[in-house]
Amino acid sequence: MELNFINPRKNALVYLIKILSGSLILWFGLRALGMPEPYWAMISLIIVTEPDMTVAKANFRARLINTISGCIIACMSLVLFGATFHAMLIALTVAVLVAMLWQNYPSNWRLGPATVVILMSAAFAGGGLHQELHLALVRVGEVIAGSTVALLQTVVYIKALKWFQHEESPP
Repeated sequence: MELNFINPRKNALVYLIKILSGSLILWFGLRALGMPEPYWAMISLIIVTEPDMTVAKANFRARLINTISGCIIACMSLVLFGATFHAMLIALTVAVLVAMLWQNYPSNWRLGPATVVILMSAAFAGGGLHQELHLALVRVGEVIAGSTVALLQTVVYIKALKWFQHEESPP
């Protein structure tokens, strides 16, 4: 039986190594710093990871903009309207409008509204406004950590690639 439909894409091994090593760094590093479940950091790592620096920087920028935008909108909605389904719909509407009306907003704009839904739905469990605002700031920190690890891995990958190419070139 041949598996002709299975054909690894270019850089498949690079993605695999970067995502696995970055996940280990984030999981154990952030847990050592007191963050018990650094899932958002790992998600950000996956979203930002690229072998090309230009693409990695664009992903980093987009991830930060969308997460910060979604967090600000969700926090404002929590403060103004509380943790209700209607407040989430208002925040979701605002997040989509911000993404659609803001000039040069990143193309993967859906991360902003998704952030709003994740943070607002977490608030439904209760715990109070202070706890939910703290959670939003922790999420932003996780996104920054995960995105930064992905960007740093790209820097290391490019330097290693240049070093290996230099080593292989004849004198």
